Amino acid sequence: MDTLEIMEYFTAENREHWLEEIGRCEWGAGKYLHSLLSENSLKKAVGETALVLILAEGERLVSFCTFAPLDDIQPTELSPWIGFVYTFPEYRGHRYAGILLEYAESLACVMGKESIYISTSHTGLYEKYGYEFFKTEKDVSGEDSRIYRKCLFADEAEKSRLCEIGGRRKAEIVKRAREHTEAISYCGLSCDHCFLGEWCGGCRSVFSCCSFGTLHEKGKCPNIACCEEKGIDGCYECGELDNCAKGFYQNGSDGRAAKAQALFIRKNGKEKLLHAHDKLNEVYDFKKAQELLGTDVKTGLKILENENDGGENHAEN
Repeated sequence: MDTLEIMEYFTAENREHWLEEIGRCEWGAGKYLHSLLSENSLKKAVGETALVLILAEGERLVSFCTFAPLDDIQPTELSPWIGFVYTFPEYRGHRYAGILLEYAESLACVMGKESIYISTSHTGLYEKYGYEFFKTEKDVSGEDSRIYRKCLFADEAEKSRLCEIGGRRKAEIVKRAREHTEAISYCGLSCDHCFLGEWCGGCRSVFSCCSFGTLHEKGKCPNIACCEEKGIDGCYECGELDNCAKGFYQNGSDGRAAKAQALFIRKNGKEKLLHAHDKLNEVYDFKKAQELLGTDVKTGLKILENENDGGENHAEN
C-alpha cells in the first residue's frame, strides 16, 4: 500500500489527472464538483479562496472535500464551510475523510475562525468527528439542509495544535500558489512586497487572500472584477484610471498608494515598478513605504519616479 498523501487541487502539479479522478465519482454532488472544476467556476460559486483537498494513495484518489468561504447555504454570515465530502467505496471504513476534515479545520484555525460548518442531509456521520447539529436552513435549491458546526477554540491545547500544523499547511499552499504567478496586482500593488506575502498567494493566484478582497461578495475585489469585465490586464490599462474611485482606490492612504503605483506602471511598466519597490524597501518596510506613497497620488508617483531614477533623495522618514 502506498503512503497516503494530502494535496490541494488548485496547486497540484498534475491537476488534469486529479480532475479525471474526481470524475470517477458516481455521487451526484461529486459530479457537480467535477463540472464546476472543469468549467473553472468553483470559486465563483463558493468564494475566491476555495480549496479542494485531496487524499491520495499514489495516483489513486481516496477522498476529497472542499474548504471554502461558502457552500450550498447562501446567503449566510456563517463561514468557512467544508463541502463535497466523499470517500471512494473501496477506501471506506477507515475514517479517511476525517484526515481531510482535520486538515480543513487546521486551516480555519490559523485563519482565526472560531467555528467551521458542514451542510448535509446525513445524520450520525459528522458527529463522530466532533461536529454538532446547529440548525436547519434552506439550501440554494430550496431544500432543507442540516447544518453542523464544530467549535475550534473550545480546547486551548487542541487550538494550539491545529494552529501550528495549519500554519505549515497554509504556508505550503501559498508557496505553491505564488509559483509562476504575476507579481503585480490588478490595482497596481506589488504582491511580492506586500506584508500579506506569507499568507496570500497574490491577487492573480489561485489562493488570493487579499484582506480587502475578502470583504466583498465571495472574496472578489471590485478592481479585479472590473478589469475582468473590461478584458484588461490591470487598472493601469484603463482610460478611467486618473479619476477612478472603484474598489481599493476608496481605501484611504492604501488606495492612494495603489493608484500612484498603477499610474507609474502606465508610464514606466511593471519591471520598473518592482525595481522602485526594491529600492524603497532597502530603506522602509512595506507599511512605511505604503504610508509615504499614500500621502497623495502625485507625491506617491513622484517618490516612485525618484526611486526609479536612482533614489538619491528618499522621502523623509
